[in-house]
Amino acid sequence: FFFTRLQGGDEPSHDAPSMGDLTKEEKKARKAEKAKKLAAAEAAPAVDEAAAAKAEKKAKKEAKAAKEAAAAGGDKKEKKKKREKEEEPAAEEPPAKKEKKEKKAKAEEAAEEAAPATSAATPAAEGEGGRVFLGNLPWSVTDEQIKEVFAKCGEITKIEWLTHADSGKFKGAGFLQFASAAAADAATKLNGNDLDGRAMKVEIATAKKERAGGAAGNSDPGEPSNSIFLGNLAWNIEEETVRAAFKDCGAISRIKWVEKDGEFRGIAFIDFESVEAATKAVALNGVDLGGRPARINFSKPREPRPADPNKPQRTYKPQKEKPEGCVELFIGNLPWSIDDDKITNFFKSAGTVTNVRWLNDRETQEFKGVGFVTFSSTEEVDKAVELAGESIDGRQIRIDYAGQKKEGNGGGNPWQKKW
Repeated sequence: FFFTRLQGGDEPSHDAPSMGDLTKEEKKARKAEKAKKLAAAEAAPAVDEAAAAKAEKKAKKEAKAAKEAAAAGGDKKEKKKKREKEEEPAAEEPPAKKEKKEKKAKAEEAAEEAAPATSAATPAAEGEGGRVFLGNLPWSVTDEQIKEVFAKCGEITKIEWLTHADSGKFKGAGFLQFASAAAADAATKLNGNDLDGRAMKVEIATAKKERAGGAAGNSDPGEPSNSIFLGNLAWNIEEETVRAAFKDCGAISRIKWVEKDGEFRGIAFIDFESVEAATKAVALNGVDLGGRPARINFSKPREPRPADPNKPQRTYKPQKEKPEGCVELFIGNLPWSIDDDKITNFFKSAGTVTNVRWLNDRETQEFKGVGFVTFSSTEEVDKAVELAGESIDGRQIRIDYAGQKKEGNGGGNPWQKKW
């Protein structure tokens, strides 16, 4: 029998059924419940062991974290101590070290004060970077054409054309000075563009190093002579402008403008009456002529070509005897740009030109590059013949006597022309 004892001395409860009162099924159920409780009691130690292992692992992890935090805190304290030591008053430093630091601080302050001046100088440096080189240009290029091509890039303040110092011929290249470096950069985008059938070369110009003994580009003005070369001239320059620029140098005996196909090439040659006068003129290299800096040096004498023994040499002076009383000369190898005023001016040192005749092709009426010049006396013809071989607009002219006295006593014109 199972008895149930109540606290406080209560009597057994008669409500709980005894084993004798239980049916076979109830006994079986109770037995199964008891077995279940026993199995649960046996499994409890294993659960406790797993929980203990988990707790131990967590404890180790927390201990490790605490150790690392302590180490980090120590580093922070060490760094703080070090920083505090570095920030100690300068008064504690040795006098020599303190003075050195003060000098360094003053130098840094001076550099900061000078910074605005450096910034202010930047625009000027950018202006110097606005120079562009042009190459592979057509021979017929003009200032107006170049300004039109680069109009969208920016303002062009100066144009310089490059020419050969000895002949004065255009090199097909030059320089453009833009108002800003940005405009120059924009111009380089046109590199390779076509200009009158030629692909232009456009690139930022590199500064020319100044040579010892003079300005860049004119360290060697050439061998002194009474003739000088002028380059980079404005297309519309006048003779009066050139004479005024060199009036203090000395007397000018001749100015020769160089043209090609009737167009001025921006170069000229000037002959002075003395080497001293030409030397003074060369000293003015870079002087402003018509808004452009002129390039000036002594003109180089043309080197004679080696004679070909198998080829008859060309002569510029008459090869036959002068006819008696001759007052007219034949002039050949003339430039297409020749006119009455130019030929009269060329022979003004010989005498007075009374008449000029030009020869044209009968069919096309095109100028043949030859003509006849009449003088007021035969003595003037003698002086004019001495000018044979001299150049007019870059061409050496050929001179010959225009006619000879007619043989016989027949009437009519006493002069028979022979060409």
